[in-house]
Amino acid sequence: MNIRHAVVANQFYPGDKESLIKELEKSFLDEKRGPRKLPIVGKGEKEIIGVVVPHAGYMFSGAIAAHSYYKIAENGFADSFIILGPNHTGYGSAVAAMIRGIWETPLGEVKINEDLGKEVWKGIIDNDETAHMYEHSIEVQLPFLQYINKKFDFVPICLAMQ
Repeated sequence: MNIRHAVVANQFYPGDKESLIKELEKSFLDEKRGPRKLPIVGKGEKEIIGVVVPHAGYMFSGAIAAHSYYKIAENGFADSFIILGPNHTGYGSAVAAMIRGIWETPLGEVKINEDLGKEVWKGIIDNDETAHMYEHSIEVQLPFLQYINKKFDFVPICLAMQ
C-alpha cells in the first residue's frame, strides 16, 4: 500500500503528536480568531456539504481553520471527506486525485477511501500521486479532522487550475 508521509510537519504545523495536539487546541480556543471552544462531535444531520478552509501554517491560519472544523464536528462528523486543495508545486496533472493508499501525520494514519476515489476518478480527474508528493494544502487539513475523530477516510484531489 502506498504511504504518503507528512512533508510539511515541523514547517506548517508541529511535527510531534503532543505539540500538534496543543497547537490544534490553541487554534480552537483562540480568544480573538478561533471558535473559543473545543469541538465535540454532535449528532447533527450532517447537512454540511462543503467548507472553505485556509491552508497556511497553523500559526497564521489555524484559528480561522478551526471554525470550519468546529462546525463539521457540531453538525455530525462524516465518515468520508473529499478534500480539494490547490497545487502550489506544479507537479502532476492539472486535476489529480490519489485513489488508494494512506497519508500519515503526527496524529497517525488516514486511509484513502478507494471506492469513493474510483467513483470520483471516473470523470475528468487523473489518478496521479505525483501532484500530492510535496503539496501542503491537503496535508494541513488532516490533523484537524484527526483531532476531532480518528475514524474517517478521505479522497485527496489536487487542483493546478483554479
